[in-house]
Amino acid sequence: MAQRVVRMMAVGKSNRDNMEYRMVNPETGEAEDITATVADMLTLKAEGWVMVFTPNPNSIIAGRDTSGQGGGHKSSQGWKDVLGRIKDNNPGSTIDV
Repeated sequence: MAQRVVRMMAVGKSNRDNMEYRMVNPETGEAEDITATVADMLTLKAEGWVMVFTPNPNSIIAGRDTSGQGGGHKSSQGWKDVLGRIKDNNPGSTIDV
């Protein structure tokens, strides 16, 4: 990992173009946090590194009452009607209306 960071910094990239990525090292199978430019990240992918999506827990909408999922108090009646038709047309459906 240290070699890659040194190689990226030696190229003279500025930090303002860097992004953080979580990627799996093909040699160890371990996920690592990497700060790199998009071009450097694509180079790592070409070398066999695999990008892992790790959502920020503070940015994911969760909870039935605020996400507008079926039955939530913020769901519109039109959306509930659509879910009801889907449920009626699919016996055994577990859609919560």
